[in-house]
Amino acid sequence: MIALSNDAMKVATQIYLRYLTSFDINNTIMDILINSLKDSTRYHEMKLFYIHQHFDILTISQMNNLVDIYMEILYRSNYKLNPMLSQFNTIKYSLLIYRISWKIAEKKIYSLITKCSLLNNYIHKSLENYLARQHHIS
Repeated sequence: MIALSNDAMKVATQIYLRYLTSFDINNTIMDILINSLKDSTRYHEMKLFYIHQHFDILTISQMNNLVDIYMEILYRSNYKLNPMLSQFNTIKYSLLIYRISWKIAEKKIYSLITKCSLLNNYIHKSLENYLARQHHIS
């Protein structure tokens, strides 16, 4: 799974689809995947797919780390380093992150509820502002 940390997602996807079962994905692989989110904005949608697909195996510390990473990268002012701004489909990407944060909040883990609500409010407000400025979207 070194391919994940180097962002060779095409190779990792082929390995995942051809050779791995859902039982082969463990916490170490999820750690590599989560940490790769903050290193690069490449293939973020694919990484979010993997996180959604294997959400049930995340530990509390991994969920906490995931929320922290998203709070860090979504507040970046540099356009190229903020995946919500640099991805092709801003709305879809925002909703994917919102869904992950919502799933974490639904676990009712006291230490994560506030973080998730802050992240969800930020995404909600950002989407409202984005849609208000887009006149071709109604």
